[in-house]
Parts: sequence; structure tokens; C-alpha cells
Amino acid sequence: MAMMVLDDNKPAAQTVAKNNSISEAIVRLHRRGAAVHLTQLLSKLKPVDIATVLNGFPEHRALEIFTKIAPADHAALVMTELDDDHRRFVITQTPVEQIVEILLTLPPEVREMAFTGLDEEVANRLGAAMTRAESPQVNDMAVIYKSGTAGSLMETNIIAMSDQTTAADAIQAVQALSEHDSIFYLYVLDDMQRLIGVCSLRRLILADPKKTLREFTQTRLIKVHVDTPQGVVANMITRYRLLAMPVVDEFGVLVGQITIDNLIDIIQEENTNSILKMAGIASSKDTNVLSQSPFAIFRTRVPWLITAFVAYLIVSAILEGFEHTLEKVVQLAFFFPIVIGMSGNAGSQTGAVVVRGLALGTIHNAHFFKLLFKELGVNLIQGGFYGACLAIASYGIFQNHLLSITLGISMTLSITCSAAIAMSLPFFFKRLGADPAVAAGPLALAFIDMVGSINYLTVAFFVFRL
Repeated sequence: MAMMVLDDNKPAAQTVAKNNSISEAIVRLHRRGAAVHLTQLLSKLKPVDIATVLNGFPEHRALEIFTKIAPADHAALVMTELDDDHRRFVITQTPVEQIVEILLTLPPEVREMAFTGLDEEVANRLGAAMTRAESPQVNDMAVIYKSGTAGSLMETNIIAMSDQTTAADAIQAVQALSEHDSIFYLYVLDDMQRLIGVCSLRRLILADPKKTLREFTQTRLIKVHVDTPQGVVANMITRYRLLAMPVVDEFGVLVGQITIDNLIDIIQEENTNSILKMAGIASSKDTNVLSQSPFAIFRTRVPWLITAFVAYLIVSAILEGFEHTLEKVVQLAFFFPIVIGMSGNAGSQTGAVVVRGLALGTIHNAHFFKLLFKELGVNLIQGGFYGACLAIASYGIFQNHLLSITLGISMTLSITCSAAIAMSLPFFFKRLGADPAVAAGPLALAFIDMVGSINYLTVAFFVFRL
């Protein structure tokens, strides 16, 4: 048995001795300032061995040695083997140009893991620098135009021709292109370089070779301005099922295009943010709850619940005002959660429909009253149905016809009022310039519960004549 223990420990002892030897060699070269020799040594070592040594050094010394690792893909492998604290320190303290070069050698999924735990500001800065390195042309536009607009997202690698070009010449010009990843449409310009038409490649190929582009291209254009918000662009491309969207300046001059590839992440981000806001959760760069600390999650959620908390305190004060009513008709308290809960659920349905319609552009401000009357009608029918059901059920339990009348009327009123609240708040927030999705979360539910409580107790007061 003793022999087995010694044999099992032998490889571990050899590994420790090997790491100590590597560590001493690295420290010796680093202290002597022999940068060239240190780089040569590090290039010959396995990434896991280098990382093991660096993890045992103070963070500042590990950084000094890490910056001497070459080439970039070798440094990237070392970085993935570092512990979390050393990796974050290395990423944040290494010169931006060097760390970007290293990060770009990693696969996207590994790169995303490397960003875990970084401050949002640092992650944004590195993300922008990586975008510059990967797509300098697109990033130049981001520098010129405001972030989050069509101008910052567009690419200028497009095909545009004069409206006097014949179909035959246009086809020949397209065929002459050796590589072009973004050939979705052919854009047609006038003498002032203004966009006047768009032509699909299919239409171009099927056109009469002698006809000019002006004669057969689509002149009813769907385009966006350079300052159009990215969310609007994403909605337009989705609504019209386009592969690319032309971007023009204030003079109507074609300056670029935005492809569906550019917007996939934007669309996903917009949808994610809307869902989070509807749930009453502040959006953040990191939406993966598994990678966030409890306190970080608390900070994103607590602001959205403060308003709801205050509203429910008001509801408590309202209940105190009807204390005598509740004392004399104790059965009212039994059905209070049902009336409030059903009105909240009905309001959530209405709010979800309205917020989604506003996000997709299928509902506009001009539709407010039409949609309001429709939702009031729907919820009046729902309220009457559930009110009748609750009245019958309550009578079967307590045989109190006044209680049944109270429940039927209050359920109908509460559900109907919930439609008006859930309908109005998103439009109100949109008019203020805020995201309508905010109005579909805890804020709307708090108002619905408040109004439902008032309806319930007021109806009870008059029915029982207390």
C-alpha cells in the first residue's frame, strides 16, 4: 500500500518541480529585463503551464509577463487558462490594441466567456475596439454617426449605378465583381447620386438587355435616414421582409445599406429588452442570470418595484378606509384576491397586445380610441362572464344574494377598468418618448390593483348600504 501511494504521488511531485523550474526561469529572465529571451521561452511552453505559473504571481507581475507572450493566438490560449481574477486584470490592464488582437483569435463562444465579470464600460470599450478591428469600414461610420442609428450600422460596400445604365451593362458589371458578400439589391442613382430606384438581381437578369435601369427598377422606395434609430430600422426590415435597407443622408444621397445580417443581433437585443421591461427588470448588457451576482440582479430589479411598492401601500390605506365595511361583511375578504387577480391578468393580456403592436408598428397613436373601445368591449364581456361565475359560486357557498351582486358587479367593473389602464399607459409612455414596454410591467399591475380595490370596496359599500 505504501508503494502505491508513493507511485501515485510521483507524477504530482514531478509536476510541482516542473512548475517551480518554469517559474524560476520566467522570474529570472523578467528581472534581468531579457524581454526577447523571455518571449522565446514563453512561446515554447504549453499555455496551461504558463497560466499555472502566472496564477501564482501577483496580478501586476502576471500582467508584465503576459504582455511578453507571442504570438497572439498563444497568448489567447494562456488567457483562457488563467483564473477569473487574473484574467479580468489582464484584459482590463493590457493595452487595448494588444488585447483586441488576442481576443480576436478566440472563437466567439470562448470570447464571450472571457468577457464574463467585466465592467460594462470596459466590455463596451473592448467590443467597440474589436468591431473596429474586424470591420473598419463599418466602424468608421460609427465614428461619424451617432451610436444606435442607421448610420452607425450601415456598410458602404454596395452596388450602385446610374439610372441610364442598360441592363446588359449592369449585368456585366455585376459579373465582373470578384467578391461581394452583400449583393442583395442594385441601387439606381440619378445625376446627383440621389437614390431613385432599387432593383433585385432577379429582375435585372430577366429585364430586356437594352432597357435602362430607370425603365424597370422599383421607384417606390423603402429607405431610412442616417439618423433613424436602430430599433426602427429593425422593425422596418422585419415588417417588409427585406434583405437590405438603403440608407440616405438629408439630401437623399445614397450613403450605404444595412443588411439583415447587421440587424440580427439588434433585433434579438430589442426583443430581449422589451421582454425584460415587461417583466419589470432593468435591461443590462449581461442578461444571463447565471453569470450575475445576487446583488447585481437586485440592483437591476429593485427600481422597477419601488413604484409598485408605493402603489400597494396606497391600496393598504384604501382598505383601512373601508374597515367598517369589511368588519360587517367578513366574506368580502375571502373573494378580494380573486377580483384583484383576475383584473390584473386581464390587464396583462391587453398590455401585451398593445406593447407588441406598438413595437412592430402595427398600432399607431391614431389607433388609440379604436383599440380602446375594442378592448373595453372585450373585457366587458370577460368581466361579465367571470363576474356571473363568481356570483354563482359565492351564492353556493354563503347563500348571500347581496354578496353575489357585489362580486358580480365589482368583477365586471375591475376587469373593464383594467383594459383602460393597460391600454392607456403604453400610449402615454410612448408619447413621453419612453419605451412602452415599461408600462406593461409591475407599474401597470399596481395601478390595476389599486383601481380594482377601489371598485370592489365602493360597490360593496353601496350594495350593503353601510
